[in-house]
Amino acid sequence: MTCKAIVTALVGLVWMWGRADAETYYRWVDTDGTTHFTRNQPGLSVPYKAFDLPDPIPWSNAPGMPTEIAASGKPSTQNLFQVASQSVYWVMGKLAPGPNGKSSGMYGSAVAITDKLAITNCHIVEAAGEEIYLGASGTESVEQARLVAANYEGDRCVLEVHKLDLRPVAGIRTYDALEVGETVYAIGNPRQMDRTLSDGLLSAKRTIGDSRYLQTTAAISPGSSGGGLFDARGNLIGVTSYSLKGAQSINFAIPAEDFWK
Repeated sequence: MTCKAIVTALVGLVWMWGRADAETYYRWVDTDGTTHFTRNQPGLSVPYKAFDLPDPIPWSNAPGMPTEIAASGKPSTQNLFQVASQSVYWVMGKLAPGPNGKSSGMYGSAVAITDKLAITNCHIVEAAGEEIYLGASGTESVEQARLVAANYEGDRCVLEVHKLDLRPVAGIRTYDALEVGETVYAIGNPRQMDRTLSDGLLSAKRTIGDSRYLQTTAAISPGSSGGGLFDARGNLIGVTSYSLKGAQSINFAIPAEDFWK
């Protein structure tokens, strides 16, 4: 399927969003292996695909952002994982039978923010193709999700389910409240290894163009994109997005609060 056909199919999944005029976007990959969606055509030496996409898709009736979990006693990594991991789900494209009867296909992550909504990266949604499925580790509960909001340039997408009862994060901590040097934890589905925990430091808070990022040493791999970056109290602070190719422990997450922009 061509990139244009994928995007046309994705637009068909959007539920109850106002009419928007289509704009031409360019999808390209930089030397670090990071996928970009831009309105400006990349340089002549950079391969790209052009397609029409209504961006942004407004997030109608966005819920209130969960309030921060206050400090209480001495946090433990075990307790953090038990609580925070329940809010991390996998995202998959059209389900297809694979080896040993298991489903195969594109695999990524998402984080629940209400019992029906989850946030993820738009590059995961784009890779999923015609159908987007949301599911939980260790269960048979799977549902086709709907795209209800998207900002492709910011790589911020919101998915909705109707039958599944998701377990939302307990709290969200804002970008300005974070301090470089804090211990942080990534939970996602790297290489289809559901709800994998890694830890590291918040290495930097960066602004690249119009976007803010959290730089971290917490390990992520393909499949981690769309997963959660948490502080020691279990607050969601970011959505893990990409790593610098050829570098060591230079990983980035989009601040969680930026999904409410």
